[in-house]
Amino acid sequence: MSTIEIKKTSITNLETDAIVNAANNSLSAGGGVCGAIFLAAGYQQLQEACNRIGHCETGSAVITPGFDLKARYIIHAVGPRWIDGNHGEPEQLCNAYRKALELAADNGCSSIGFPLISAGIFGYPAKSAWHTAFEACSDFLEDRKDVSLDIVFAVLSDESLESGSTILRRSSASRYKIADRNDWKRLDMPEQHDIFTLQRPFTAQQMAMLRRGNIPREMEDKWFWFMEGDTLFAHRSWTGVCIYRIDFKPDNNHIVTANRDQEQYRCTSTEEDAQQLNDLLNWWTRDPYDHYYEWLAETIDGIKDMLKHRTKKSE
Repeated sequence: MSTIEIKKTSITNLETDAIVNAANNSLSAGGGVCGAIFLAAGYQQLQEACNRIGHCETGSAVITPGFDLKARYIIHAVGPRWIDGNHGEPEQLCNAYRKALELAADNGCSSIGFPLISAGIFGYPAKSAWHTAFEACSDFLEDRKDVSLDIVFAVLSDESLESGSTILRRSSASRYKIADRNDWKRLDMPEQHDIFTLQRPFTAQQMAMLRRGNIPREMEDKWFWFMEGDTLFAHRSWTGVCIYRIDFKPDNNHIVTANRDQEQYRCTSTEEDAQQLNDLLNWWTRDPYDHYYEWLAETIDGIKDMLKHRTKKSE
């Protein structure tokens, strides 16, 4: 279960298994992202490791230890300098991402952090760089079904975060995007609500599925949900109305806030909510989550209820 997300942070602060340095051909310390990584990793020891490798071609990547960084590895990927887009720049940039991802997978990494390669002093237009980055990541994950990799792009400005997130939502890589509150229309929880405790344990794999969230893409997909910290917000996709808020607790006594606005939601008891919410959580924590199966099951239940009421009236 691979994911792609964008975070506003320095790449040197990421706790991924590997981080990627936007390197130059000589693998020497430079400015920008490259300089920050050399400084955080320990300039001398990283430069010595790079000197032993000596050179890296444009569109390729090499790997060194992470030294003083939180990351175990630094993958040095060399992107192209922008000329006009007609001198092989997109292909070279795509290859640089691809090689970095291959090195991460081949060295047992389950997570990797990227800067926006070539978009700094190499002059690659940011929007084009985002499109190529996401295309390269999506193609790699589709080709390597044996790999589960969490991909994080580190940016330093709100503008970059917003621009990258918008492009990611519209790209072929959107199916790997971790959902956030800006991915769908939303209405907040109304004043009419109940609060109750849901007692239920979750495995690490199940929590990972919930943290990924869900961005609807088809009419049958009824739910949009996302997590912020340890809180999950679940919205009906058609209306955008918030139906459940779940505050997950370490003791497995999770606090649920349930919508009670009768114009927005029909459940009227905590018992009914607990049953429905457990069913939803069973569906949402499957790998992969199958929204069509959920829609079909709910539709069948609805037909059964309708027939039951008709039978009672005829009696």
